This record gives sequence, structure tokens and C-alpha cells, in this order.
Amino acid sequence: MENIIQTWFDTEAALDLIDPHAVIYLVVTGLVLYVGKLVNDWLTPYKLNEQLTEVDNKAVALSFSGYILALGIILWGVLSTDSSITPTGSMSRDLIANLVDTAIWGGIGIVLLQIARLINDKILLYQFNNTKELVEDKNVGTGAVQCGTYIGSAFIIRAALSGEATESFLVSLTSTLVFFILGQLAFILFSKLYQIVSRYDLHGEIEKDNVAAGVSFGMTLTAVGVVLSGYILRSDSIVGLALWFVLSAFLLLVLRYVVDKLLLPGKILDEEISQDRNWGAALVEGSAALGLALILTAAF
Repeated sequence: MENIIQTWFDTEAALDLIDPHAVIYLVVTGLVLYVGKLVNDWLTPYKLNEQLTEVDNKAVALSFSGYILALGIILWGVLSTDSSITPTGSMSRDLIANLVDTAIWGGIGIVLLQIARLINDKILLYQFNNTKELVEDKNVGTGAVQCGTYIGSAFIIRAALSGEATESFLVSLTSTLVFFILGQLAFILFSKLYQIVSRYDLHGEIEKDNVAAGVSFGMTLTAVGVVLSGYILRSDSIVGLALWFVLSAFLLLVLRYVVDKLLLPGKILDEEISQDRNWGAALVEGSAALGLALILTAAF
């Protein structure tokens, strides 16, 4: 008991919070986030500031929020893998190397998230033009799906970056690209399975500005990213990852039935989403999927 009390009043851990190097990391990551915003603005056929402030476009806001959060998740992974703890004091070589790594991997994260956006537009939601839905129709459902793919992709990228700090840059980059591609393929395959078990036309409902359809699907895609990242953190086996995807996808799809029968008794979930456009029911489904994803990553 005495040791626990001493730990509670330990001042050394508190003094670590004022390490000036943490401020330097904060500045660098802030710059990466700003560059990410500029790149996104440059690669999209609309002006972000105009859509957010002048047009008050909630669809673009939701999509961009997922993008920025995804960048934060990737940078969290980069900072968590720094192997060298630089003593407080001068700007050492280790600190400079870690800052360079943060900037480089932040840049790679920006590129991969932009690729994820293109995949979302051309393959995942291929039946309509995402940009048109976001800008002209202000389709929040489309924004929710983009948000989900951004965040799900970020968890996968973060997990791929969690390897040994002694690995070479080329090895780390190759691993990250491989698992990113596998993650995008998993999103595409899961979207096909999700459409099969749903009693409504997913693409059709999203195109008709059904926010509920977009929210439920987007949150579930995030859950897919979370469960895949959980396995990647433990193993580099692609065979194991494939088997894990089959198992977790099955459980996530079964969960829709459980939500329908237990959490929303007396109501048919698909009708609530497609006919009533009940985004509250969509939030329940998406939250249950995310909760299951967290439980699966801890239990297996």
C-alpha cells in the first residue's frame, strides 16, 4: 500500500510532461496536419474553406473530419514507434532523426489517405460521383462513408507501422503498402458482403441522400479497419490476416441481426434505415460494430 501511495505522489513522472522535446514533436505534427489540409485542398476540385465556412457543407465537413482524424491516428502510430528517448537538453541526432521520420511518414500517410479517397470514389461507391454528391448535393451519407474509410485505413496504416524500430525504411514502407492494399481490398469485399445481407440497395440509398445508410456503413467500415489493425499488430502473416478477416466479417454481419432482434426489438433495422432514414438506428448499429471490433481485438 505504501508503494502505491508513493507512486500517486511521484513528481518525476509529472516533470516528464514539461519535456521541451514534446513541444517540438507537437509543432512538427501540427505542420504535417496543415500540409495534409493543403494537399487535400489541392487534390479535390473544390475549395475546402469555401465549403466549410461559406457554403456550410456538412457532407464535406464530415469527410474532412475523418481525414484529419485519420492523419492524427497515423502520426500517433509514428510517434509511438520512436525507439530513442532523447534526454532533455540539446537537439541530439536521435531527436532530429525521429522528427524526420515523423515528417516522412506523415507525408506517406497523406498520400495513402488520398489513394483511399480515390478507391472510395472509383470502387467502393462506384455507382455515383462522390465529389458531386459531396459538393452539389451536400450528401452527408457519402461524407460518412468517406469518413469511415479514412479512419479505418488509418488504423491499418498505424498497425503496419508498429514493427520493430530496427527495421529499415524500405522494409517498413513495403510492409505498410502491402497491408494498406490488403485493407482496401478488405473494405471492397466487405462492402459486397454488406450489400448482400442488407435488405435495401446500399448505393441507391446513399445516392438518395439517406444519411442513415451512409452512417451505418461508414461506421462499420471503421470497425473493419479496427479489427484488421488488431491482427496486424500481433502478426505479419497475410494468411492469418485473411482468415481473421473472414471470421471478423462474419461476426460483424451477424451483429446486424443481433442489433435488429435485441437492441431494436419490434423494429426491422433495414426498414428503419432505408424507409424511415433513422440515423439514430444507424448510430446504434455502427456503435455496436465498433464495440464488437474492440472486443475482438482484445479477445483473440
